[in-house]
Amino acid sequence: MPVEVVMPKLGLTMTEGLIVEWKKKEGDEVKKGDVLFVLETEKVTYDVEAPQDGVLGKVLVQEQETVPVGTVVGYLLMPGEKADAIVAAPAAPRADAAPAASAAPAARAPRKPAGEKVKLTIIGGGTGGYPAAIRAARLGAEVTLIEKDLLGGVCLNWGCIPTKALLQTAGVIKAMKSSDLFGISCKGYDINFKTVMDRKSAVSSQLTKGVKGLLGAKKVKVIKGTASLVDKRTVQIAETGEKIVSDAILIAIGSKPIVLPIDGIDGPDVMDSNAVLSMETLPKSVVIIGGGVISCEFAQILSSMGCGVTILELMPTILPGMDKDISAILHKEMEASGIKIFTDAKVKKIQHKKKGENIVTYELGGKELTAHAEKVLATVGRKPDLEALNLDKVGIACEKGAIVVNEHMETNVEGIYAAGDVVGGIMLAHLATAEAECAARNIVGQDWTMNYRVVPSCIYTDPEIASVGLSEDEARKVADIQVGTFPFRGNGKAMVLGKTEGMVKVIADKKYGEILGVHIIGPHATDMIAEAVLGMNLEMTAEELAHAIHPHPTLTEAIMEAGQTLSGGCIHMP
Repeated sequence: MPVEVVMPKLGLTMTEGLIVEWKKKEGDEVKKGDVLFVLETEKVTYDVEAPQDGVLGKVLVQEQETVPVGTVVGYLLMPGEKADAIVAAPAAPRADAAPAASAAPAARAPRKPAGEKVKLTIIGGGTGGYPAAIRAARLGAEVTLIEKDLLGGVCLNWGCIPTKALLQTAGVIKAMKSSDLFGISCKGYDINFKTVMDRKSAVSSQLTKGVKGLLGAKKVKVIKGTASLVDKRTVQIAETGEKIVSDAILIAIGSKPIVLPIDGIDGPDVMDSNAVLSMETLPKSVVIIGGGVISCEFAQILSSMGCGVTILELMPTILPGMDKDISAILHKEMEASGIKIFTDAKVKKIQHKKKGENIVTYELGGKELTAHAEKVLATVGRKPDLEALNLDKVGIACEKGAIVVNEHMETNVEGIYAAGDVVGGIMLAHLATAEAECAARNIVGQDWTMNYRVVPSCIYTDPEIASVGLSEDEARKVADIQVGTFPFRGNGKAMVLGKTEGMVKVIADKKYGEILGVHIIGPHATDMIAEAVLGMNLEMTAEELAHAIHPHPTLTEAIMEAGQTLSGGCIHMP
């Protein structure tokens, strides 16, 4: 049977690709690994190789044509097959491919007559909603924002900010434990858990009050309530019945924790991330189901305060999807701190014996094992929170539980936009803000498009992790690459801080030298990644990075020296 050759998805943010050149023509014999064609996406070119031996029987997409990820671009014939065995429909994306931009209209919301304001209603006051409200108001729109809970959404109240406040507490504890290194002896300390949690709440509260003030300064009308769509121009508040009519609607309602289909997941001692942030007492022990970003951060928070922590991760590594070298370093550091980690562990059930006594049964290496804990934390990610919106009534298209939008963040219903976690994909606060800004600008009549090529990701563990672009494994699948690394043990500032664990990894295209990915694990990694983000946006090469003068002594010199390893060799390693 003929084998489909498809437009590959090269990284999380790619949605389409341009076929620059076919290296083989119809009728040519090919071997597995031969380059079939060259594609371009976001100005980066990649060689696409044959998945197996065969003959190129049919080319469906010609050179200089752009098609969505998953589109069948050609067919390989197997030995003995003839070209007439191919029954090819016009090139179209497969069902599992990313949705094409044509799924949503290209038209902007209608411009208002000169001097008349565009009326915008925003559903959700998180990091997608409130920045859009401020941007649209700055651009002259009349904005109403509806939030059913607290301004700032998940990020300010149950995610980014409160967890980082707790991680700062964990960092203080670690500094006290290692103070002897700096000639300071700490003769013990006490943890006041109530004060820890109160400070966390105070930081969040201060920021949410700040958001309220910013919205007020821009005369954004804020309504507390649960919103649903009545039609493509009308939103209704469930609690009051009030209806709001506007020229455009932006859905930025955010996400909610995923609930796993595990027997006993609804037990009284099982917590999601929101419940952890509301704890009044510190548990003596906890089993964490999942080894992703949220799990690793909570593991270090709880462990630092003396809680026994066990992580059960289904995948072969913690932080699935992260560069393997980076996740391996964190795994080692976490285990060294006393956290127990089991990968390839499939949780089967949770048994609640009595208050504070729970048994988690899991399968590992063909054996059934158990872990005992006072609390169980289920943190395996989040999903779009769409239930109350009444999307079907308006006809808004969804795919895999997320709202489908085009490159302008507009849905298939003209005038209705969506941004942030509700559109699925990468769920990050800073990306939600970028999407919201794009939507807001288009709503007021500008012409903006989203670019997902360079989106940084940060993990606030100790050591911190930050990355942007392709991982080494992803890059090797699409290009001939070179990889440069530099360890923090060779960096003077890291030695001064007493934090020499970790490294910087730079991945670059071998032919042109363009940087395809940067990955950092080490002190202040989340601050340093901004340099790589800016550089990659400007299509920086490894040589340009290597030759940029960096201040001394700083941690950023490690980024420069990682670039130097790809450009003649670094200075501070043999």
